[in-house]
Amino acid sequence: MNNESLVSVIMATFNEPERFIKDSINSILYQTYRNIEFLIADDSTNEDTILAIDDLAFSDKRVKVIRKEQRMGFVNALNIALKEANGEFIARMDGDDVAVLDRIEKQVAFFERHPNIDVLGGAMNIQNENSEITSVRYYPAGGVKLLCWMSLRDPLGHPTVMFRRNVIDSGFFYDETMNKGCEDTEFWFRLRNNGYKIANLLEPLVNYRITVDMASKREKDNAANYIARKKNFSKKYFPLDCVSLVAMNLRMIIPKSVISWLYSKENKQFYR
Repeated sequence: MNNESLVSVIMATFNEPERFIKDSINSILYQTYRNIEFLIADDSTNEDTILAIDDLAFSDKRVKVIRKEQRMGFVNALNIALKEANGEFIARMDGDDVAVLDRIEKQVAFFERHPNIDVLGGAMNIQNENSEITSVRYYPAGGVKLLCWMSLRDPLGHPTVMFRRNVIDSGFFYDETMNKGCEDTEFWFRLRNNGYKIANLLEPLVNYRITVDMASKREKDNAANYIARKKNFSKKYFPLDCVSLVAMNLRMIIPKSVISWLYSKENKQFYR
């Protein structure tokens, strides 16, 4: 160990293609910030995926692979990894995305300069299945703009997030009833309601891979997204949360073709 703060990186995996999972894990292992532990909660059944994870874990003692006899499921896997994390800061990562080389270094430096911030995300490069970057997705830096943005969209790109250990020590974990998706949305709203401060860096931290029509995915997530927002409706944010619920109801009735067109324009990727 050196004098740098320990950062725990948590990843939940399930049968990601071998080339994706290798790139993703290596993007963490080769970070400019070295004092990390890497907790991979793996549900994979694909032998190539399992071997790829185990080979990289064998070659780097910072990697710890967590497996159970029964499938954990994505949300439960994240919580299992969180409970085993020892770091002062905890970063999320997905098994098909790639972190930029100095992602962790930049986030830790920001936390050291801004002790009032509890959760930090950043922009994402959008990449396709061939690892070609097609666009960049930005999120508000913080403050009122971010709170207003939450009424319509997620305030953070989940794979970019890092948060302070005090979040977990205070008993905040992902809600395992949100097993239909939007566990991150529910988490951000719950943290907001409990006074935690959220911010974003206005630069890409992760190359986020999109290989499917996001409209199809979001269509499945809409009900879960509505539930996440409704269960965290707050009188403190009454006008914003009213707008939030109305917006989600509208999203559920907008034709899929329109949503697909909007996402394709945003991501500069088009799907059949």
